[in-house]
Amino acid sequence: MDWEQHVELDSPARLTNHSCEPNTGLRDNTDDGYDFIALHPIAVGSEICWDYASTEWESIAVPSCLCGSARCRGASLGFRYLTQQQVAALRGFVAPYLITTAGVGLGTP
Repeated sequence: MDWEQHVELDSPARLTNHSCEPNTGLRDNTDDGYDFIALHPIAVGSEICWDYASTEWESIAVPSCLCGSARCRGASLGFRYLTQQQVAALRGFVAPYLITTAGVGLGTP
């Protein structure tokens, strides 16, 4: 959520995984958490994935990424390590504190 507050994921969010080419994005909600938003239609039985870099400035969660995406970065080290093209691909699904920290203007899609 910010530098001092981390979101504790509960079920079913705990069953999601990282992908460098996710099928969901996260947005702040009014309950001090995030809502998962489908980025495109998701087939029944598909894994729900989001880009961990959209919520973490620096991360140790995925030191070796195995997402299998053609856009795989090899690791999810955090927002601070993304290129401008990778930031743009997140299309507004970025924790607000990251936008403020990085000084970039990312609106909602």
